[in-house]
Amino acid sequence: MFKLNPTIIFSLLFVFNLYPQSVYKGAGTAGNIFLRLDQSTHAASLSGAYTAIARDENALFYNPAGLANINRGALGLNHTQWFEDIRIDNVVFGYNFDRKLGLALSMAHLWMPSIQGKDAFGQNTNEVNVSSSMAMLGLGYKVHPSFYAGLAIKYYSDNLAGYKAEGLALDAGILMHLIIPGMTFGASVQNLGSKLQYNMEKESLPLTLRGGLAYKIPRIGLRFSAELVKAKDTDFFYASGIEYTFVHTFSLRIGNQFRAWQNLNPVFGAGLNISERYLFDYTFYAHNDLGATHRIGFTFRFNIPATRFSRKYYSAKKETKTLSAPQRVSAQIISDKLFVKWQKVAGSRYNVYARSSKEKPWKKLNRHPLYANQMEFKKPAHKCSISIVVSSVMGDAESAFSKEVIINVQ
Repeated sequence: MFKLNPTIIFSLLFVFNLYPQSVYKGAGTAGNIFLRLDQSTHAASLSGAYTAIARDENALFYNPAGLANINRGALGLNHTQWFEDIRIDNVVFGYNFDRKLGLALSMAHLWMPSIQGKDAFGQNTNEVNVSSSMAMLGLGYKVHPSFYAGLAIKYYSDNLAGYKAEGLALDAGILMHLIIPGMTFGASVQNLGSKLQYNMEKESLPLTLRGGLAYKIPRIGLRFSAELVKAKDTDFFYASGIEYTFVHTFSLRIGNQFRAWQNLNPVFGAGLNISERYLFDYTFYAHNDLGATHRIGFTFRFNIPATRFSRKYYSAKKETKTLSAPQRVSAQIISDKLFVKWQKVAGSRYNVYARSSKEKPWKKLNRHPLYANQMEFKKPAHKCSISIVVSSVMGDAESAFSKEVIINVQ
């Protein structure tokens, strides 16, 4: 019996994208193209094929549903050096509330050098200035462990040689874990809003539809993504990306957008992850006609406190008392993830331990004590029984283990 292999699926998608498409007749019918430019250095190295990945604060720019995946707070900075000394800068902040509701904020600005104006006789006139700004707020919610939904609102301001336009637009998206372990589906609609007006004429926003798949090979740092994109003023085009991460530290990326007028013009990227706290990203793209584009990104991640607790629960004296182990520990498998949850202990953080047999020692699954009273991780690829316990941590003190929970992995 033939077994469907996700790797084959993405290989076929990547090859299929090499075939050209017909030229779209509606080119140039939308304004404020800045609204759909890549804002994330990381996602840009995958040619923007990020809608089905959407696992951090960068989901704000492609699929706000993925903001629910944020498990650490983040502050990111991105700089793009485009052709003709055009620059794009943005700052993005991501945060998660109790592992279900994720939030992100962003401010972005496009800078362009002044352009010398000319009159009908070719004589110099006043210099012309062009710039665009955008502010975004997005929310993502975990409706179910395998289904996420999100919404984002953006305020934009566009200045074209003194003619200004501003307004609001909405983005919405969904993200799903599929039956195949490691595979996700994402879809989003971007730039929903009324027409913008610079002077006399009104122009539509660049309404964009995105949908695609992402697949990460279990226990291997290799991820594929492919998606179909349709904007109001362009024909359908395909975007594909491949990312390989070595020992959770070094990443290499390559992506390509396949359009009617261009089949293969890849973008390359690299990433460095230091202790899951400091992330550096770089992306390079050499346009056939416009020259090289360089993108640099830096992200600082920090732990997220799940709750605030008062001094009556946490003090130097009570820290030395015997801590209570977490109660009502439960574990369940959904798709390719194993979810562990337990009852909160006031003022505590937590450690989670696991082992595959009684003869083996307990192995701590988290690097730093957790603020949240739940944890999720990849389930083993082979059949086994896993024992899980949780302890409370307060200062330098750690409680005894909770009651052992055993879950069978099929």
